[in-house]
Amino acid sequence: MFVRRRRWGRWIALAVVLLVAAAAAGLAWVLPMVTYDGVEEGAFSSAGPDGRPVKAGPFGEYVSIRYRAGVATSVDVSVANNGDRDVRVTSLGDRRGLSGVRPRGVRIGEANSNGPPRRYVPFREFDLPAGQARGVRLLYRTGACSALPKDSSVTFEALHLRWRTGFVEREQTIELRSPIEFRRDGICERRSG
Repeated sequence: MFVRRRRWGRWIALAVVLLVAAAAAGLAWVLPMVTYDGVEEGAFSSAGPDGRPVKAGPFGEYVSIRYRAGVATSVDVSVANNGDRDVRVTSLGDRRGLSGVRPRGVRIGEANSNGPPRRYVPFREFDLPAGQARGVRLLYRTGACSALPKDSSVTFEALHLRWRTGFVEREQTIELRSPIEFRRDGICERRSG
């Protein structure tokens, strides 16, 4: 008489192999989203109508804005997705603000702009496909003359943004190639009118 023997060992080994394969496949799917770093500064940055480029010795250029009390100005930068995955930008701007200069809002340019866009609209979440860039305008208002001491300056040198790819949301600080300097000379003009 034959006795049927159960082979639980094979089933357990098969289950372990399947679990390891599923974990490896899941890790291979999630890891590129978690480590994705294709979002960076785009091709241009400038500072509103009152900004001018200034050579900063051997370190490159920065953009200088003369500090005048109670004046609204803007900083234009671009954000590029130079990687291979589409991302959704959920927030961006300068969270910390600058001494004597308050952030007042963020506007975005049209999609896939290779240079400064002609028109900006109020910020809302937007998709940034792989290989494309988007113009961003950060609006600022300067404070009173006493908010920034004589012969001093504050510099805007990083753009903070949050973006999502798949279900992973990340926060990133992009260092600008051409920082923006708000400079106060000896005389602080007040806004006229």
